[in-house]
Amino acid sequence: MNGKPSAPITERDLLEAITTVLSHYICETNPHVLFNGLLEALLEITDSEYGFIGEVFHDEREQPYVKCYATTNIAWNADTRALYEENRQKGMEFSKLDSLYGSVLKTGQQVISNDPARDPRSGGLPKGHPPLNTFMGLPFYGGGQLLGMVGIANRRPGYDKALAEALHPFLVTCGNLIQAYRNNRRRQDTERELNRYRQLLPEKQLELGKGYQLCLSPLSLSHNDHPVMLSRKELLLLQILALGMNKPVSAKAIEDHVWQDVVVGGSSLRSLVRRLRNKLPELEIKTLSGTGYMLLRED
Repeated sequence: MNGKPSAPITERDLLEAITTVLSHYICETNPHVLFNGLLEALLEITDSEYGFIGEVFHDEREQPYVKCYATTNIAWNADTRALYEENRQKGMEFSKLDSLYGSVLKTGQQVISNDPARDPRSGGLPKGHPPLNTFMGLPFYGGGQLLGMVGIANRRPGYDKALAEALHPFLVTCGNLIQAYRNNRRRQDTERELNRYRQLLPEKQLELGKGYQLCLSPLSLSHNDHPVMLSRKELLLLQILALGMNKPVSAKAIEDHVWQDVVVGGSSLRSLVRRLRNKLPELEIKTLSGTGYMLLRED
């Protein structure tokens, strides 16, 4: 590569850049705004021309793809300018696995290419795309799960592993933010689901059948007017199933309702359902494979 090599990134410079962006957008709930600020800081500190930051999802075939929260507007022709403007707010999606960024998605490992034109992992460029002279793709994780990736391009001296290691605090920040957004989405989904159930069944006392009555405030269970002793988690499980009586309730909604901000595995929910079934054998709690559970009541 031609040109004078850039000075190495110091941890202090990187942390200052991250802190500055986060301080400006600390109350920002729109990930596109926050990640665009982070991308601008990243491009400046790495002397890169363009890039993107996105969250990793999987399609119906379980193939990974990136939904971008921040993308540099390189707008190389009329068609791509229109595409960029159309998808800027909702996030562009990159799903071509036969590519340099696709190699990050497939392997979960960093990809550095200082000669993309001759790199066998590259799938080529769209017509009219600006030059891609160097590229680095970095994954970021949370809880052992691939959450997203960063892609940056055209650093004149090229990219190397030392630079990738120096950017570790930046990747940790991205991972923490994605986890926060995911938790927020889960809470919002759960609140909407619970509100829907409450609208359908606004009574403060629900008849569950077989002589069981569930009082919603304070939350308690009785059987033929005699109190039934259940743990707090067992009551919360029964509550969300009763609010959705005879309707499927997703495992995710149950977990968020019972455990709230605590992330638990599927075994915890299965164990809780088993305990509730043992204590209330007259009530039928049906397991819906791949979906969740349903409390059945025969009228």
